Amino acid sequence: MTRFVLAATILSYALTSVALSADAPKNSSSLKPASANAAPVYVKILMPDDPAAPVVEGDSTGVESWIIKSIDEEQRQANFRAVTGWVRLVDEPFEGTPVWRGGTLDGVGVCPVSADIFERKDGRIKITLQGWTPGGARATVTLQDEPGSREVVPVTQAKTKHGMPHVAIFIGLQVK
Repeated sequence: MTRFVLAATILSYALTSVALSADAPKNSSSLKPASANAAPVYVKILMPDDPAAPVVEGDSTGVESWIIKSIDEEQRQANFRAVTGWVRLVDEPFEGTPVWRGGTLDGVGVCPVSADIFERKDGRIKITLQGWTPGGARATVTLQDEPGSREVVPVTQAKTKHGMPHVAIFIGLQVK
C-alpha cells in the first residue's frame, strides 16, 4: 500500500511539472484585450454657470467652439463652464472612470460623475455617464467608433434653474 501511495505521489508531481512547463502560445497578440488597438475615448463635462455663484472656483478649462455650436439654441443662452479637462476613459470591461469629483451648483452639492465604455462592437461605441444627483442622473451616448467622432449631449435629469449640464465625447487617434 505504501508503494502505491508513493508511486501515485511521484506520478502526480511528474504530471504537474509537465503541465506547468507547457509552451506559451506562439501568437501572444491573441492574449491582449480586444481594446488594445482601440482609439482612446475622452470626455469633458460642462456645467451651466451662474456668474454670481460659479460651479468651479478659480480657472476652468476652455470650451471648444465645436462644443458650443453643438449645444442647442435654447441652452446656448446659458454660460457654460468646463468643470473638467479632457478625461481619458479606461477601456476595460466593468471598470468605470471617475470623471469629476463634484461641486456646488445653485447652493446644492453636485455628486461626482463617472463614465464607462459600456459596449464597443460593430464599429459603434456606447458610453454611459452617471452622477450629478443623489439619484444618479444618467447620460448614454452611442457614436461611430472611429478617430475624430464626437458628440455633445445634455444631461436632462440634472437640469437646474441655470440650465442643464452637457457632456462632450471625443474619440482620439489610436495609440500604438
